[in-house]
Amino acid sequence: MGYHNVLAAYDGSKASEKALKHALQLVEGNPGSKLTVAHVAARPSYTFAGYGMILPEGYEAQIKEYETSIIAQAKAKIEHLPYSKVVLLSGTPSNAILEYAKENQCDLIVLGNRGLGPIREWMLGSVSHHIAQQSQVPVLIVK
Repeated sequence: MGYHNVLAAYDGSKASEKALKHALQLVEGNPGSKLTVAHVAARPSYTFAGYGMILPEGYEAQIKEYETSIIAQAKAKIEHLPYSKVVLLSGTPSNAILEYAKENQCDLIVLGNRGLGPIREWMLGSVSHHIAQQSQVPVLIVK
C-alpha cells in the first residue's frame, strides 16, 4: 500500500532520526508522495496554582536557537524531495501532530518511540502511545 501524504514527527532525537529515515524510504519509493516533517515547539507551563517561575535570562533565545537548529536539520534531510516541507507546530506534541494530520489529510503518521518503560510511560504519558490510540489514520512507530 502506498501512502501519498506522510507526516513525520521530528525532534532531533535518535528515535526521531530513525523515524524520519523510514518516512524518507516510504516517500522515495512512491513517486509523487508528499512528506511533511513536523517539529512541535512545546512550551512547559511556568505557572501553577498561583505560583510562577522566573526564567533565566536568555532562556527563550536558547529555545528559539534550538528550534531553528532542529528545523534546519530536518530541511537538510528532505531537500532532495520535490514534495516536502518542514513545519513548526505548537502545543502539546501529540495533540499538535494529530490536529495537523487531520487538517492536512495525511494518510500516515511516522514517529519514533523513545521507550520510556512502563512506569515512566504510565506516569508521564507517551506521545507515540497517545497518537497511536487517537489517530484516525495509520501510525508507524519506529523503534
